[in-house]
Amino acid sequence: MKRKFFSIILVFLSLSLFAQKNEEGLRIQVGLPFVKYGKFDHNFQNGDETQYPTFLIQADKPWRDGFRLGAYVGFAGQRNESLFYDFSEITHNYYRLGAVVSYDLNDLLDAINISPEIGVELYASLKTGFSLEHIKSEKGINIKENNVLFDLGLLIGGRYNISENIDIFSELGYGNAGFVTIGFAFDL
Repeated sequence: MKRKFFSIILVFLSLSLFAQKNEEGLRIQVGLPFVKYGKFDHNFQNGDETQYPTFLIQADKPWRDGFRLGAYVGFAGQRNESLFYDFSEITHNYYRLGAVVSYDLNDLLDAINISPEIGVELYASLKTGFSLEHIKSEKGINIKENNVLFDLGLLIGGRYNISENIDIFSELGYGNAGFVTIGFAFDL
């Protein structure tokens, strides 16, 4: 059932990207999420905890008036070494894949006579997809476990243009493996 649902999302995403209007090009965002939450931060009590660098890569294109449609991939992980647990080392890695729909908030703000004068594009994004959780535990022998988890998140973001095709962006919310994401966006 999970494979069928995953396949349906990928087919829908692929067809939607090819059916989009060509008024603007592809935008690629590369970001680093900070302040991990929930399943991405296990908050081990004892031991030496190591957070792996987390990243998110997103590509989207214009879809309908004010909307952008795209896909994202990402990684989050952490390791804990402890002498007090049943296992001496536990590693959790999350490989993420999903779809994103964004709405341009500047049009909405202009309609109600609120316009950001500082040149920032504001937007809201809805992300949905899957995380493949790979757990590796060591205590004399290696134990590996894989789980498929559902991702769903809502974000508010802003982009500021620093050159003709490069923006810096920041996103706040639940959907990137961290509450705050900072990075660069490239318009192709």
